[in-house]
Amino acid sequence: MNTGLLERHMQEEVGFIELLRVNPIFRRYWIANSISMLGEWFNTVAIFVLIESISTSALAISGIIVLRMFALAIPQLFTGVIADRYSRKMLLVVSNIASALVLIPLFFLRGPQDLWIIYAVSGGLMFLHAIYIPAENAVMPTITAENELLTANALNSGTWSASLAIGSGLGGIVVAAWGVNIAFAINMLSFILAALLLLQIDIPKTKAKKRVGKWWESSLLEVKEGWSIILSTPPVRRIITAKAMWGLFGGGLVYMLILIGAEGGFGNIATGIGMLFAARGIGTGLGPILAKYAFTNREIWPQLLGWLVSIGGLGYCLIGFLEWTPWIVIIVIIAHAASGVNWVLSTVLLQERSEDEWRGRLFATDFLLLTTILGLSTMAAGLLVEFGPLTLREAVLLFAALQILSGLIWTFLVSPGEKKLRNENVVNSQSN
Repeated sequence: MNTGLLERHMQEEVGFIELLRVNPIFRRYWIANSISMLGEWFNTVAIFVLIESISTSALAISGIIVLRMFALAIPQLFTGVIADRYSRKMLLVVSNIASALVLIPLFFLRGPQDLWIIYAVSGGLMFLHAIYIPAENAVMPTITAENELLTANALNSGTWSASLAIGSGLGGIVVAAWGVNIAFAINMLSFILAALLLLQIDIPKTKAKKRVGKWWESSLLEVKEGWSIILSTPPVRRIITAKAMWGLFGGGLVYMLILIGAEGGFGNIATGIGMLFAARGIGTGLGPILAKYAFTNREIWPQLLGWLVSIGGLGYCLIGFLEWTPWIVIIVIIAHAASGVNWVLSTVLLQERSEDEWRGRLFATDFLLLTTILGLSTMAAGLLVEFGPLTLREAVLLFAALQILSGLIWTFLVSPGEKKLRNENVVNSQSN
């Protein structure tokens, strides 16, 4: 960490504008990341619309989501090791360039017989994203000072959400007006531009320990070592389940949000899906801002994570009871604002409770848990809607009620350990 960053350690938490003004490394990283994310959501909406237009089965949409989740999850077994061993900057650059190349087959689709190509491309993009995520999260504490970390994560999460909102909204409009190929082209250009910008950034990294033996042998050893550290560190072990707890039923609810957009009173399919995903993005964008200004007491963060899961479920309960008109976007925003707060608070807690040497493996595990649970949740929801006795509305209510319950249970289980940790910190501070 450079001298300028160290000097800012003793200051209070900086604001969003100040962070971008005084930290040029983070500013350039943030611009590159924003461009990459914005284009990616054009692609996502285009793929959903494309599948919805060539298949009448609810399983077609759930299938692509499940594939995306597992294509994200499985590589996390090793991408954390990669993020801890190799240049994180080059991992970010290469994953963007490779993502642009993977998009090429989408321009040559002929019809329903090429559905497998859409699935293959989506899986490839998520595989590359699995490399990007742990490197991105591990980079954050190395390019920000201690008093910038919460602000940087809030801005990063807010930008992801803004990209979701803007990319989904504009993506729906672009697809409706000019077709999916224009959306794919925009995504390809965004990946290339992001890679070029990331090449200009100097990202520091703690030198990894040298490993002996074959690559796979040493990698397996590091995976085992990473899991051992996580499991033997209770403050980390508790928090690492926070995002996955949201995804336990939230994954199915997000999938059903697509179906609501397709069959609700929103005009056409592209507009409906784009509108609801834009609302989801606005909500998850407001969440990190709320986290920064409303929840300044770090001691309550761990218990708050479970309550936020329940608040999200409560929002979807309301959606289940209301008529599906454009007005439900307000509730979607509120429900996903809660998930946005959960995301940024749990991320900051994990960054603060980990060391740079194993932080990549930590966030790979965090994302492995989340994406696996999201995939299973989406699969269960898809099967329930397609073959189960419940209507879409009844399925929304069931998953929402279970999400409320899961958040309450998580809070009950985590609270004793966090109370003990707070007491230990008080004793340590008094002894010092």
